[in-house]
Amino acid sequence: MTFVHRSWRLALVAGLFAAAASVVVPALASSAAVSIVGTSFQPATITVAAGGTVTWTTTQSIGQQHSVTSGKPGDPDSGKVFDSGIGLQDNGQSFQFTFNTPGTYDYYCQVHPTQMTGQIVVTAAGGSAPPASEAPAASAPPAASAGASAGASPGASAGASPAATQPPVSPEASEPIPPENKLIAAGVLGVVLVLLFLASWYWRRLNPA
Repeated sequence: MTFVHRSWRLALVAGLFAAAASVVVPALASSAAVSIVGTSFQPATITVAAGGTVTWTTTQSIGQQHSVTSGKPGDPDSGKVFDSGIGLQDNGQSFQFTFNTPGTYDYYCQVHPTQMTGQIVVTAAGGSAPPASEAPAASAPPAASAGASAGASPGASAGASPAATQPPVSPEASEPIPPENKLIAAGVLGVVLVLLFLASWYWRRLNPA
């Protein structure tokens, strides 16, 4: 067997592995969905890989407008990372944002700040735990309670506490893996196994014992 033939066959196998990698990498940056149901975000806490896109969609309208605004109520930097604006009122209306930087992102609805709060945990590619120091609104709790205490102090503290007390560990401990992520992972695994099988079969065919 000549050197050229061997190089060609090795290049073919490398190409198959590259094709498998091109399928796996996009899957790691999987997308996620959050429903706006009444006056709540469901699920309130969700995890996505860096590069993934989160889509908020109104699925149960109550005839009132909503927003998806980064930060916490009263935070001076509120809306700096992402902000849908006020208007997610009718069923089917949605807002998307792509998270490229790992970290923990709090968000809330400007119209219902004490009722509608949530958190997005973005993990690094290939990692399992986000850096806690990346939380954009980590220094905002005092401002949140101060801004909400003017009208209803008890209600504000009750509404704000879930977002303030959910550390990055919370999603991993209690949140189930989104079904769409399981399907993507299963599909990627199937494609990789098929490519590896084909590569092995072709290699044995070209190199009979």
